[in-house]
Amino acid sequence: MYKVCFVDDETINYQLFEKMVPWEEKGFQIVGTAADGQEALQMYERLQPDLIFMDIQLPLLDGLECVRCIREENQDVQIVIVSAYSDFSYAQKAIRYGVQDFLLKPVSRMMLNQQVDKIKKTLDSRYRQEKTRDLYSNPYTDELNQIFACISQNADGKMPPYKYLSEMKALYRLILRPLAGDEAPAARMKELTAGLASRPVVSEGLNLIFILSGTSLYLGYGDAVPDESAAQAIIEFFRENDYAAELYLWKSGESTWPLCDFLSRSYSQENYGFYEKYGSVYKLEDYPFQDTELKAPLDGLIVAALAENTPESLISLIDGQFKKASLEQISPRLMKNFALDVLVKIKFCLKKFAPEESFHLMRNLRMEKIYDTVSCDVLKRFLCRRIEEAFDELDHTMRKAGKGEHAVFRANSFAELKFSDPGFSVQMAADFIGISKNYFTSLYKEKAGIGYWDYVTQLRMQKAKELLTTTDDTIGTVARQIGYESEYHFSRKFKEYTGQSPNRYRRHS
Repeated sequence: MYKVCFVDDETINYQLFEKMVPWEEKGFQIVGTAADGQEALQMYERLQPDLIFMDIQLPLLDGLECVRCIREENQDVQIVIVSAYSDFSYAQKAIRYGVQDFLLKPVSRMMLNQQVDKIKKTLDSRYRQEKTRDLYSNPYTDELNQIFACISQNADGKMPPYKYLSEMKALYRLILRPLAGDEAPAARMKELTAGLASRPVVSEGLNLIFILSGTSLYLGYGDAVPDESAAQAIIEFFRENDYAAELYLWKSGESTWPLCDFLSRSYSQENYGFYEKYGSVYKLEDYPFQDTELKAPLDGLIVAALAENTPESLISLIDGQFKKASLEQISPRLMKNFALDVLVKIKFCLKKFAPEESFHLMRNLRMEKIYDTVSCDVLKRFLCRRIEEAFDELDHTMRKAGKGEHAVFRANSFAELKFSDPGFSVQMAADFIGISKNYFTSLYKEKAGIGYWDYVTQLRMQKAKELLTTTDDTIGTVARQIGYESEYHFSRKFKEYTGQSPNRYRRHS
């Protein structure tokens, strides 16, 4: 998902923006908000969002100056100015700083959604273009973009930026994490690299690339055996300072390099490692928890847990994944992504099943807390605590909303679990809620505004459209996957719902 942030000193404004757009459905995740310009810059540095909605009139640092500072570092982030001031000079300045649009308050729901759709197309197009490069076939291209930009400024122009890294025999990424009482790992990283500053960014013969980016240091070597002097300088720094660190082996980085050996030994014996009794050296790999073996149980457990308001089975699964990660030394980055995925899935389900009642639940996922965590146990405790808090808040919200709203929420969750079952019925949902079928159907219609079976049909048709556009499954197979035993019955219902036959919909999508 693309990351989006809001910058406005009035909370009500970004709350309205949150409510006016189905962000998750459009492929965006709200990751942060800021109430003044300085906080906005700190948020940008920490979260690196893809899209920022920025007010102009802000305390401490105005929105346009904030945009200028961001543009000095990043020309790609999408920025939309939102202001109550129609002064043309503001718009002129915003355009000069390269913002994507200038919206005047109050912004309509239609205008905001159109703007988000337009930006989504831009981001998707850029992503597809980047994927065409051979080097971009790995899942860590966001970080590489900054490296390419730095190389472009320092190289002699004889070779495209990404070729420099593609010809490296070994590539390492060292990350510093803040410990308690230290909020400035980026400044410390500058201290660390001060001793290496005499080295060129791109040296003759491609022997070394060394690039500082925030709390990350990238080291690339053109030789099969890395130079040891850089490793020794970093080792000395760690001996004099108390820091959590992660070293990632990109490409064919050698785990026998002195820095790897030092981190593996010292971090397992006396210093801070993500996994307590193990080292802090990791190989990059594909996300281990995206396979169907886990993905389906995770999705199902979240929905079932929400329906019953019982998070225990979900927490048990998470506990098992963290134990597996500790034994196999899964990359901390991947575990943090996993934690965020779980929270995003829960939030998405809450908004899907009860958009009004659950709007204020989990509004802040505290993404920065997840990515700054330096311990596996701390990350697991944080994730489990956030889940328990979300379920407690859900229970309180539903009790406050009333029995009818709670019944609708549980019925919607149950439908998500069961709609693909050909034997699913309204009676099953009524039994699940614990009331008679007649009372359930009238209660649901009164509170939801539509019939329960109409809601189930919506779920089935939405899933059908997804399968028709993303798979080559036959129409009969699609029908069976969404709970229809008869292809004819499914096709008739699909045409009634969309105005097109399944085959025609597939051809024109």
